Amino acid sequence: MNKVFAPLPLPSFPCREYICGDNTFMLLYSDVEKAVFEKLCADLECKGFELYDSSVIEGSTHKTYVSGMMAHVYYCESDNSMRVIACEKFERYPTKPSSTAENATLWQFEVDHSLIDCGMCYIIQAVNGNFFVIDSAHPYSVRDDYRICDFLKKLSGGKKPVVEGWFISHGHEDHVGKIKDILIYHKDEIEIKAFYYNLPSLELAESKEWGDAGNNIMQSFIDALNERPEIKKHKMHTGQRFYIDNLEFTVLCTHEDVFPRSVENFNNTTISVMMRVGNCKVSFPGDSMGESDRVLVRRYSAETLKCDVMQMSHHGHTGTSPEFYRRSAAECLLFPITEIKFDEELPRQEANRVAIEIAKEYHIASNGAAEIPLPYKFGQTKILPDETFEDFNGIFQLWCYEYTDEYKEKLYKEFLERKNR
Repeated sequence: MNKVFAPLPLPSFPCREYICGDNTFMLLYSDVEKAVFEKLCADLECKGFELYDSSVIEGSTHKTYVSGMMAHVYYCESDNSMRVIACEKFERYPTKPSSTAENATLWQFEVDHSLIDCGMCYIIQAVNGNFFVIDSAHPYSVRDDYRICDFLKKLSGGKKPVVEGWFISHGHEDHVGKIKDILIYHKDEIEIKAFYYNLPSLELAESKEWGDAGNNIMQSFIDALNERPEIKKHKMHTGQRFYIDNLEFTVLCTHEDVFPRSVENFNNTTISVMMRVGNCKVSFPGDSMGESDRVLVRRYSAETLKCDVMQMSHHGHTGTSPEFYRRSAAECLLFPITEIKFDEELPRQEANRVAIEIAKEYHIASNGAAEIPLPYKFGQTKILPDETFEDFNGIFQLWCYEYTDEYKEKLYKEFLERKNR
């Protein structure tokens, strides 16, 4: 057992250990009574640990304790499991809102899809004018570090944009590919106060088929972030809640919940969050799929998953289940994907069809940024002019995707109409 657990009054039950990354470790206790969890919490408080954060989400109880170190413990009645997560270093995240205002604005940013069909970036402007950003774009979206920064500058009215928090769903290249460039080449243009994430240990990459995602791409982001010590770094765990001005975020699932099942598919390292603005809820499951979906559906009913706006998991590729979308019952769906791939995926993705049948509207990122005032009301979404178009020759050279001349002409005509709206 790792030495980080030595100060904790742990129960004498069998457990399994997991390396969480960022010098953080977890013990999983299976088939235990809730009384074991309650005793552990009482013993931590007797030892002088301060209760820093707590939440009860349906049948799951979560508590974060600090005392020179961090101990995050939570019990899930859905499978009678208890997790104890410990780390020797802990940066305090905001546990209270700085405003009670109930409005904000959400943008599904149109990443440059000229050479790549995926990529995901969401921007939320809180009531104080500062931002919360989710992910970025693929390295093949070559100039999107400039485009994202320029978009933030425009929304700031010429002032230096302040990003209160930048959230990383997971380390795949189409999610962190341009953040590294922003950290390195645009540090004087925007102020980033904190990153929120839960990336897995790179030690796991040696035994998993993660490829560049688990090695080069994720490591390069981590290296770039470590070169910016002035930026706070928050590794978030399930059940923790943090605030950006009047925005509330609740962590619903991380790779720590998937253990002991496999995270060989790197998308199962995604961290899923729910954002709330007043009574309006926006769900960001990232690229959750398979194992992550099992966790979400096992633990949470519609009471927790119901939302107004939904980012479609894994871009609308194979992701979360139809049942997840039934419980979410979102009226507005956001697909971080191209029109081409959306059309190809729809006939074979039951989950997408189920979600669309429930929703009142859906928007595809390649067709122009979607601007959504929050709280969400149908009919108020604004689609900004389309800025990027497919480079079919480049796409063929990179991916061997080939389309008929008639189809390409149709797409270009539709693009011109969107560009000039």
